[in-house]
Amino acid sequence: MRQEAGQGGFTLIEVVVATLVLVVGLVSMVALFAQAVVVLSCAQEDLVAQQKGQEALESIYTARNTQQITFDMVRNTSGGGIFLDGWQPLKTPGADGLLGTADDGAVETLTLPGPDGLLGTADDEIRRLTSFTRQIDITPLVIGGTTSADIRQVAITVRYSTARGWQRSYRAVTYISRFR
Repeated sequence: MRQEAGQGGFTLIEVVVATLVLVVGLVSMVALFAQAVVVLSCAQEDLVAQQKGQEALESIYTARNTQQITFDMVRNTSGGGIFLDGWQPLKTPGADGLLGTADDGAVETLTLPGPDGLLGTADDEIRRLTSFTRQIDITPLVIGGTTSADIRQVAITVRYSTARGWQRSYRAVTYISRFR
């Protein structure tokens, strides 16, 4: 039978190439979806880490501004201050109201709404933040080779372990001065 011009079909090679392009596209979409699931699974913990870091910074500024502590106390214990050195569990503030000091209380908890979606009801879920740790690192500021007596750098890092065993962290760095 004689084939007329313009009436040809797809060849087997064209079908195989088109199928290969389609498979590569679909596999890429599945990988993208898997990555999105991983990112979303860490979203709540990332937010908690960020808020706990900011909360610690705010407590230091508030204590300094209300003159609850002096500027000389805004140091790590190794430098003669009141803030604990190294990684510490995320604990509630003690009697001094400051996070990361020797009088801190129990490990913090997070209350989430239960199955009914309402916070403050009997089915609320209370999670202890045992996978979170915080480090408050206070160092003198060096400007042009000279250490400033009036400004310190405050770096607060909150890290946590994910369900997959990964370590993630949030770090906030700011400066605090002797002057309010």
